[in-house]
Amino acid sequence: MLVIPGFAPKRYPGTKGVPPLPLSAPQLASYHFAQLPANQVSSVALNSYDTVFLYGIRWSDIPATGQAAINAFAATHKVVIWDADDTGAQAYSNFVHAFSTLASGEGSPAGNSVVSYPAITNSLASNKPTSPYFLDPNQLVNDDHMINHMNAMNNGTKQWVPALKAANKAIPDGGWVLAWSYGKIGNGTGLVVYSGIDADAMVENVIPNYAVKELALDLAAPFRQTPATCAPNCTLPTDTGGGQTYAACSFAKAVPTRWVRGRVPIILRTSIAAGITGQVLTHSGRVVARGRERSGNLVRLVVRTKTLHSNRRSRLRAVIFVKGQRACTKRFRLKVDNVRPRLLSLSTTTIAGAHLLDLSVSENSLIAVVGRGGYVALHPQSGHTVRRRWVLIAAHRPIHTRVSASVKIARLIVRDRAGNTVVRGLVW
Repeated sequence: MLVIPGFAPKRYPGTKGVPPLPLSAPQLASYHFAQLPANQVSSVALNSYDTVFLYGIRWSDIPATGQAAINAFAATHKVVIWDADDTGAQAYSNFVHAFSTLASGEGSPAGNSVVSYPAITNSLASNKPTSPYFLDPNQLVNDDHMINHMNAMNNGTKQWVPALKAANKAIPDGGWVLAWSYGKIGNGTGLVVYSGIDADAMVENVIPNYAVKELALDLAAPFRQTPATCAPNCTLPTDTGGGQTYAACSFAKAVPTRWVRGRVPIILRTSIAAGITGQVLTHSGRVVARGRERSGNLVRLVVRTKTLHSNRRSRLRAVIFVKGQRACTKRFRLKVDNVRPRLLSLSTTTIAGAHLLDLSVSENSLIAVVGRGGYVALHPQSGHTVRRRWVLIAAHRPIHTRVSASVKIARLIVRDRAGNTVVRGLVW
């Protein structure tokens, strides 16, 4: 395997540099690597290798004669291109199958990415843990580098097949972070692979490291040197859409654990990409809230609790979609109470100059009496003054209390666990 321009590519101005190729990684132990400077690339130099690996180099740094040699090599051999955030956006206008790339740069923080696995069988990426091509989407979207600092081939590039699509803060409309094609499509021979997963990820101390695994998959991908049975009319598979999409998401604000009523906002922090929307669904799948991503990569979903059963815990799930594809689900519960407390009894009396108040309520509630001068102190029959503004009373338990004789008119406020309130006028 021939690495161009070498195991430790030069640092481009204004960048942090591409890390050395992790040759000691166990996943790469079965490969023999040699290196060749860009200015020495020729057909003769490539002749004894089956794979050429362009690592962290700009295509424009390879002389025209070297580019032509690589194109000819690709017709019956393998060429793997591995970009890094340091290479920047590129135009491979005279590559065997022309394409151009978008670059995220080095500044996008973790957790802003989206990845999508196309519904195309390929040997470069899979979202199924049992597949030998599995790339863990959680590591891809949450890693500091992999997708957050990716380069990506432009969507819809002709003569290429996407193996993994992705988007991030810098590239919200997304691109193809992994893609492939035959060197000579009509014959089904050769193989060209593009990876824009940031090379910095390959030297991170994570186990397993899926950036290194992807490199191993690229190097192991099979190719033909002789025409396939479909030659000279072989074609590439077509991306018909579908597949599975993944985004990073978390609750930006804790979901209330108390009893709630009315409209309850559920706020999620999610990846940044074009077309992010959200819904809250009941256990049966009924939608009770909708919203779109706002500034600060937040999605605000306001649950209308009146559409839920009262006096019980509702099982709900917040679902994030990217361009209509389900990308993330967060499950939660809300304790809903939209029923106001009932006054089972209420009376005011005056006995021997004392103003008395008797009442009972249907559920545990807080009560307060408010007169013209503010909150009125309540005096139980024991004579002890309750100095709290709000008094907790038990359901169905008769309450007998008195208020100051100076209070002629007041309001009784009864508030339950969720804030449902009943107000009644009081006259002595």
